[in-house]
Amino acid sequence: MRFLLTGLKTLTKTNDNEKEPETGYKRLKVDCCAICRTDAKIWHEGHRDLSLPRVPGHEIVVSDTSKNRFVIWPGKTCGICRYCKSSQENLCEDMEITGFHHDGGFADYVDAPKESLIPIPEDLPSQIACFSEPVGCALHALSKTGLKKHERLLVVGGGTVGLITAYAALQQGARPIVIEKDEEKIDKIKPFLEHTHIPCVKTTPESDFDVVINACDDPAAFNISMTKIAKGGRFSFFSGLKKNQPIESNLLNLMHYREHSLTGSYGCTKKDMENALFVIQKDPSAFKYLTEDIITPEVIPTIMAHVLSGISLKYIIHFSDDHKEKKRMTTLPSTVNNSTTDKNDLQAITAQSGIAKKVSDHLKPVSQEILPSARKKIDFKTKPLGALGRLEDMAVRMSLIQENLTPCIDRKAMFVFAADHGIAEEGVSAFPSEVTAQMVQNFLNGGAAINVLCRHNDIDIHVVDMGVKSDLADHPDLITKKIRKGTRNFALEPAMTEKEAIQGIENGMTVFLSEFEKTPIDIVGLGEMGIANTTSATAIICAITGIFPKDATGRGTGIDDKGVDHKACVIEKALQFQKPDARSGLDVLIRVGGYEIAGIVGAILAAASKKTAIVLDGVISTAAGLIASLICPDINGYLFSGHKSVEISQQAALDKLKLSPLIDLDMRLGEGTGAALAIDIIDAACRIMREMASFEEAGVSNKE
Repeated sequence: MRFLLTGLKTLTKTNDNEKEPETGYKRLKVDCCAICRTDAKIWHEGHRDLSLPRVPGHEIVVSDTSKNRFVIWPGKTCGICRYCKSSQENLCEDMEITGFHHDGGFADYVDAPKESLIPIPEDLPSQIACFSEPVGCALHALSKTGLKKHERLLVVGGGTVGLITAYAALQQGARPIVIEKDEEKIDKIKPFLEHTHIPCVKTTPESDFDVVINACDDPAAFNISMTKIAKGGRFSFFSGLKKNQPIESNLLNLMHYREHSLTGSYGCTKKDMENALFVIQKDPSAFKYLTEDIITPEVIPTIMAHVLSGISLKYIIHFSDDHKEKKRMTTLPSTVNNSTTDKNDLQAITAQSGIAKKVSDHLKPVSQEILPSARKKIDFKTKPLGALGRLEDMAVRMSLIQENLTPCIDRKAMFVFAADHGIAEEGVSAFPSEVTAQMVQNFLNGGAAINVLCRHNDIDIHVVDMGVKSDLADHPDLITKKIRKGTRNFALEPAMTEKEAIQGIENGMTVFLSEFEKTPIDIVGLGEMGIANTTSATAIICAITGIFPKDATGRGTGIDDKGVDHKACVIEKALQFQKPDARSGLDVLIRVGGYEIAGIVGAILAAASKKTAIVLDGVISTAAGLIASLICPDINGYLFSGHKSVEISQQAALDKLKLSPLIDLDMRLGEGTGAALAIDIIDAACRIMREMASFEEAGVSNKE
């Protein structure tokens, strides 16, 4: 029996653990497994180290066939990196965490690394031994602060971990005090406080604490912590904060003025857990007061929300033969709607969008009827055959698109689609999501690179909000087509619903057609803005082309080498989890796409329906072109690749589309900048076709 996390808030009971343990792992019976609030958080919102599907649980007591009992240090390390060699194995470069990278203890059996097993003293009950991991984490946090005997310690947060930290400090001779604001929680922890004689208050006028530890993810608790540290004191950033929360910089400046020392604390070492067992043995009864309840495995899915609330103490799952079900269970069906992969993408879209139906009715491949005439015309210009290189190919292609041997570009347009991405939560960008809105405002103010290039090349620019997190102020140059404030985190769930994907495509169509109706557009560039959208684009390209993420991932906003490795890992795990159908552009868009990418897809389809030449920019719009091509291959003849991006995944997409970039200036900005430059080159090619004399017109002999 296993409880498998298959998606956010989805724990599935299954009996499918048939494979043999990996080399170096040992299969052990799970006696008990505690439910940590971290388990509840990954159930609710995921985690940057989580790979789905996964059996959670990392506070585990196990036994072997000889009835020997162990706790599991929840890590598997490389043993050779500088951190492993300096007894900092919790920071191992290749750390694999139980319940995150490999399956954990929400199961009757678990495969554990042999070197991670720590024997349990015979007289220590298994339910109490479950506390060894959080106690180990508390000991690790305290060791990082250098806490000394008799020093004053403030613990902000009276949850299980905060109380354990205060208790461990008390055992070391320090003087702890706990701040907890919730009356219900204070009442719940009163027996523990009375047993240990640890003071707990809702607030305190005292400050000048030697050490302060925040054991709460609320930014308000972090702020309180910063104000309570003595000059020269130490602050342990023990509990991570809720995602996407601002921090008051004036409080951070106190660290400068008061010479505070800041230390982070992440997990624990194996030695910390060994020491934790000694701490627990001093008074095992104290930990009974931190136990909310001992539960059967079947209860697990029903209490995760309660654990997440932070009100409860420690739930401990007890596995025994009495709790095993005789009836074999099967996994629940996926919550993702895969209906679109069973039918033609374009049919799926047009069935839900009248605008898409009208566009679809006019989608035709580029006619090749005048190709011989166009090729003959360019060949007989006053030049050696092929001397103008790719300009000649552009001229011929524009003639075919416009079905005219004198192609002309009267109106040039640029659409910049903007949206935020939930995948940014995985730490894949060098910049925060707020930059998306800030850059959109820069576009509207006319100060960005794309504005300069559009002015220079006489290109009309239009900025479209497809899903920016912030509420943007009204602006005459802003087209608001917001679907949602950012996509969902596709490491944990599909980026968008089918309805949202189709709405995004329809919005892109509407935006283009609305401008086209005012004055026909002869050539259109497609740009974008969205922090973390190179992650989405690379995932799209990997899904469709089959290229491996490690071979496709680039620096995006300028991340370093480790950032690139992490980004590739995020993409790889997401693709393994999402399993997008490489044959379906719509399915790929739903699972790992972006709202701005959906808008670009729609604009491509609409532009092709109007026989408008389309210039893709860098990796993001190229990924959109790949999706549009899967949805309707007839659009391919209208596509130009504006420039070669530094983002390496673009080449795989271009190979699939059979396109070659027109320019290569080592650019990686996005926005549509490469497309803006390329539009001018294509315009020049059209002028060559129209205005350059033939040998006959110039009276020049074309033969020696």
